Amino acid sequence: MDEAGTARSPHARRHGAWPSALLCIALLLALACGLQRWTHGFEVWTFEGRRELQWRAGELRAQAVDLRDSNARKPRLWGEQEGASAAYLVDFVYLRCASVCRALGSEFQRLQGELAAAPPGRPVHLVSISFDVARDDAGALARYAAEQRADPRLWTLAAPRSADDAQTLLRSLGVIVVPDGEGGYVHNGDIHLLDARGTLRGVFTLDQAEQALQAARRLAGVGQAR
Repeated sequence: MDEAGTARSPHARRHGAWPSALLCIALLLALACGLQRWTHGFEVWTFEGRRELQWRAGELRAQAVDLRDSNARKPRLWGEQEGASAAYLVDFVYLRCASVCRALGSEFQRLQGELAAAPPGRPVHLVSISFDVARDDAGALARYAAEQRADPRLWTLAAPRSADDAQTLLRSLGVIVVPDGEGGYVHNGDIHLLDARGTLRGVFTLDQAEQALQAARRLAGVGQAR
């Protein structure tokens, strides 16, 4: 290589570095824009925080999927033209779960007692949906319903007809379900308040079950002037 070629090499290397630098800057800008959008202007940094902003804005709605109840029939729930209650309290479980799902079942059993003692009309309905569609068939749902003394007029137990339907429904409400590696699942143990259209109107922890019922009654207009 001659002296001229040798002299030009550093300049050529510097010139060739510019496209790489510009690409890095573009990628960083794209990442920043994506983070800003996902965190709602850098206001929230957790999934639950993001979900709260979404449901408070009315952006989360239960996707219509094919469900089956303990009688292998399609239950009439939110989104139906006729027969829909004004408010639904919904939990997501799997029937082999011996921890949070059992606690939710006991709490729903107690809420069912409160609803049964209320004036007729049944504007608030309880719904437990199993996402373990491979194991929780109609027979398993029926046994669980009998164990919990679930009154179908007040409390529906159901499961999607396919795993794809289950994932579609869970995603639409921002519910996280992760296999625990031991045949079970780690999942949200929340109580979800849905209106007659299936829009998520509130999320409550297990120890806020009474607040969830009161919120459902307010949503349904129970005890309020029409």
